Amino acid sequence: MKMKEIPLVLRPREKAMKEGLHTLSDRELLALFIRQGTRQLSALQVADKILQMVGTISGLNRIDVDDLIRVPGISYIKATEILALVEVSKRMVKPEINKTIQIDRPHALVSWLNLEVGYKRQEYFIAVYLDKQNRLLSHSFLFKGTLDRSVVHPREIFKEAVKKSASSIILVHNHPSGGLTPSKSDIQTTEILVDAGHMMGVFIMDHLIVSEGDFVSIREKNPNLFIMK
Repeated sequence: MKMKEIPLVLRPREKAMKEGLHTLSDRELLALFIRQGTRQLSALQVADKILQMVGTISGLNRIDVDDLIRVPGISYIKATEILALVEVSKRMVKPEINKTIQIDRPHALVSWLNLEVGYKRQEYFIAVYLDKQNRLLSHSFLFKGTLDRSVVHPREIFKEAVKKSASSIILVHNHPSGGLTPSKSDIQTTEILVDAGHMMGVFIMDHLIVSEGDFVSIREKNPNLFIMK
């Protein structure tokens, strides 16, 4: 069914204007940005094909432009516009520079980090740098690939800390498999970096694992790792 054949009250734009954006389903929200379909598919049907590919609307975090343009009716420009929504969502929850991070309540930080890497297909390692008042100074994407002691070198992590005059660091990486249980390598890497931080006077506050909107704190699971030896 073409969009013009759908009753006005059921069309996403008209429904949003009458009842509010919050009443729209995921497919209807996507259809708003798709705007026009093809000769064979309505904008709603194109939205259905995108959702079939990503699972849920949060799955847009997992794909790129090349993935989207495989969907009939999605051009490079349209794919860029749709993924711009994902970027907007990241920036809306990203903590501002100099904002205090509640170490014992990292949910705001985790919301942003999950949007950044929690849905990625490959493993990413991030360092978040804080000052003495636990205010956000900056963050760095240090590498992507399998987390291992051989690739997470203290030099790369603490070089940025010295440059920014950071007092502490929160380490973050994602688990593309979806599981949140820290691996043996996760624990060993954390231990090495905590020890290096103690020697340099830049302390590792926590190591968070994020995946699919959820997270686990290695500090909560293994508090002894963070005690100076």
